[in-house]
Amino acid sequence: MNHSPELVDMNIVGGGPTGIFAAFQCGMNDLSSRIIDSMPQLGGQLTALYPEKFIYDVAGFPEITAADLVAQLWEQASKFEPEVRLNEQVVKIEKRSDGSFLAHTAQGNAYPSRAVLIAAGLGSFSPRKLEQLGDVSRLEGKCVFYAVRDIETFRGKKVVIVGGGDSALDWTMGLLDVAERITLVHRMKQFQGHGKTVADVMDAKEQGKVDVHLLSEVSDLVVEGERLRKVIVSSKPETFEIEADILLPLIGFKSDLGPIKEWGLELNGNKIVVDATMKTSIDGIYAAGDVASYTGKLCLIQTGLSDAAMAVRHSLSYIRPDVEHKHQFSSIKFAAKKS
Repeated sequence: MNHSPELVDMNIVGGGPTGIFAAFQCGMNDLSSRIIDSMPQLGGQLTALYPEKFIYDVAGFPEITAADLVAQLWEQASKFEPEVRLNEQVVKIEKRSDGSFLAHTAQGNAYPSRAVLIAAGLGSFSPRKLEQLGDVSRLEGKCVFYAVRDIETFRGKKVVIVGGGDSALDWTMGLLDVAERITLVHRMKQFQGHGKTVADVMDAKEQGKVDVHLLSEVSDLVVEGERLRKVIVSSKPETFEIEADILLPLIGFKSDLGPIKEWGLELNGNKIVVDATMKTSIDGIYAAGDVASYTGKLCLIQTGLSDAAMAVRHSLSYIRPDVEHKHQFSSIKFAAKKS
């Protein structure tokens, strides 16, 4: 027998770091919550794109892999047993006459809640590809990769990394002791990544650990079946070959809000406009993390966590308008929970 989904205080659209932390914040404020995400597992981009990449700018963690950060966030949130619905894309948010909401998914379900928090990150995202190579789909996942999901894939391989931003630079250093050889190719004359990482890469180049080619572009591949043999690089007026087993273009991602664009919210490009309380243009709907737009916004994991805390806290006046809400410190909250 099928049962109708339970009415919860907060539907959280998106299961990345911001969404997971929002579920924790709901628990801290005695709200029930439900995370709905189109991905097969929690973590958003951290899980899908770079689970083994180290993150250095989250408070309290000198360094932590993306996968471990997601695990820690979930351990924290799971204390309050939020409901989790994976592999479901929210395609419509319906506001009902009583002020509550239904989150309709592409899978035909409708999840009721008293308020909604959109923590959809960059929305749907896909890697930017090297258009000059044409269709290389048959090589993707075999010798052409757009993210490092399993570092062992690159062990003992000759790897050509394309890009000049943080991801390309980070993985140049991150794979240094894993790959047989790393070559970094960038079409511009300067890198755009963090200054410290740029310095590390150039120092590795001086020590002969990395080959670096600026003002250069990958123009073609030499393959045998589904195996990469060489990468052809154009550096005007010269063209040269690099022996390679793997091509790793790390030139960014294209994002799209997808169905969110049709929900009647005020947008700023591909982001949702919010006020100082993280409220969108529709009462009862809040946004947090990379998807939220406000003056002075920094797109950092830490900022998303702060946004989530703000959104949940300010949602209380919408969810329970007749109740006086007082701030409660976590030490008091968990002391009471243990007693």
